[in-house]
Amino acid sequence: MPATAAGLVAIAPNVLLDGRLALFHETERWLAVADLHFGYELSQRAAGRLMPLWGMTSIEGRLVELLEDYQPRRLIIVGDLVHDKASTVAASELLGRLRERCDVIALAGNHDRHVTHAIALTPRWETPEYVFQHGHCKADEPARIQIIGHHHPAAMVRDGAGLRLKFPAFVQQDRCWILPAFSPWAGGVIWPEDDESRIWLCTPRRVLRL
Repeated sequence: MPATAAGLVAIAPNVLLDGRLALFHETERWLAVADLHFGYELSQRAAGRLMPLWGMTSIEGRLVELLEDYQPRRLIIVGDLVHDKASTVAASELLGRLRERCDVIALAGNHDRHVTHAIALTPRWETPEYVFQHGHCKADEPARIQIIGHHHPAAMVRDGAGLRLKFPAFVQQDRCWILPAFSPWAGGVIWPEDDESRIWLCTPRRVLRL
């Protein structure tokens, strides 16, 4: 389990939100992340932009750390495993290494259309209580909680001196939960604060509810 309780919060019975941008179910033992955009820097390099390769190292390192901490039965990648076709080989090799540790379910996201010829993806995955899919929560699924990615939610904190910091966020609505983007390259979109959304600001060492 994680070294610090401050970076972990129970958001529902048996469901933990880890500040390292993951969701874990204690009894069903699944670990869910979304929007890895693995190999984004390879895409940028293919377009002629020189970028460091630390993003892929960061993603795999955090995934391995989470798998070692939680020992899940399965890892669910809720869409956008890759950014585009430039990372087809690298992403396939990543899945191979992860599958040495646990079962991995990779769901199709809009960016993944570039790699369906090489990587097996599924449109959704379900349990009696939850439905995982990448894009948008559907109105015809009222009974179960839908867990999605795609939106890259973020939240802003400010102080009286004018400092502003933006962090990834987990958004919890009644039957729709939106995962933060796992990619370190994802800038994030500020999620509006309203009565329908509980917004959890995620940092590696602390999770805060706005």
